Amino acid sequence: MRTINHEGLLAEVCAAIEKSPWAAVDCEADSLHHYVEKLCLLQVSIPGADFVIDPLVPLDLSSLAHQLSKKSLILHGADFDIRILNRFYGFKPTEVFDTMIAAQLLGYEKQGLADLALKHCGIALSKKAQRADWSERPLDDELIDYAAKDTHYLKRISDNMKAELVGLGRLEWLKQCCERLIIATTRSDEKKAEREHPWQIKGSKELSARSLAILKTLWHWREEEARRRDRPSFKVLHAEVMVHIAKWAAENHGKDVTLLPGAPRNVKGEHRDSLNRLVKEGWSAPPLRYMEVKKVFKGKRPDENSKKRLATLKEVRQQIAAELKIQPGVLVTNAGLEAVALEAPKSLEAIKGMGFFMPWQVDVLGVPFLKIVTGP
Repeated sequence: MRTINHEGLLAEVCAAIEKSPWAAVDCEADSLHHYVEKLCLLQVSIPGADFVIDPLVPLDLSSLAHQLSKKSLILHGADFDIRILNRFYGFKPTEVFDTMIAAQLLGYEKQGLADLALKHCGIALSKKAQRADWSERPLDDELIDYAAKDTHYLKRISDNMKAELVGLGRLEWLKQCCERLIIATTRSDEKKAEREHPWQIKGSKELSARSLAILKTLWHWREEEARRRDRPSFKVLHAEVMVHIAKWAAENHGKDVTLLPGAPRNVKGEHRDSLNRLVKEGWSAPPLRYMEVKKVFKGKRPDENSKKRLATLKEVRQQIAAELKIQPGVLVTNAGLEAVALEAPKSLEAIKGMGFFMPWQVDVLGVPFLKIVTGP
């Protein structure tokens, strides 16, 4: 294992990766400790070598990202790693084997990296550093060793899982899932909701117009406070607490937030005065309407027939998932089921064209689903 902390060593790493047929990759960031997330470490393993690369030295990793983009990559939970590398370096991989997705498709009960390392390599990986602040310097030897092990065993794990996937005829499933992952994590168009209405957080869809106005006021304050203190937003005030406050305050005009049922300590203590002021501001602001960003089929609303279809589709998904010994949500998402129930496609081609299903999912689910939506 080598720690890479200057340009000369980085050039050697790039040269070594260029000659390698594959690379295992992992990233460490500091989103649990700071408002603006930074890439703090990049770990890369190739045949016979493990590298822990420190971009905070600073190092320009553009050339390294370019080399990695051309390789067959192995990652665990690749979504985060691809997104952060894409954000900083425009990274877009060509080929990915995601061991977490593989574990889902194989129906593993335990899908964490430590679980896979134990199962396939007989190695018990430490979990002590999972919440470490990777932006702190210097990093001690224990943390560096921990980081290196995140990629060291991925090749052996992926080889074993690949054999299992081949045995079940599901390797193509993984390939399609990883191709879709690459597209989703590297597309330039962000979701409209995240861009235009970031305060519409989980749980806000069911709030009243007055509650939404209060929530928006709370959200903007929380972001400013988090930025000022350089802390993650959730460490200032949890999202579910903001939704709870917004709903309660809209129904209890003028009451002190300390009367909120189950109010956490920071609501009763350090944030009390600010929150009371913000609730008052929210009451003075115009009521808001939840902005639907994307409807599966614009203008369509579920009727009794589509509701019945959805219930039947869920039952069939459950049955097929049980036969395949995988989780129903891995087989197809609820959004995909809802789309089929609403649209009632009349052919396999129509199902493919909906955008929710990969070819392997159409192969597995297409005919049973058509029987449900078209009738006997």
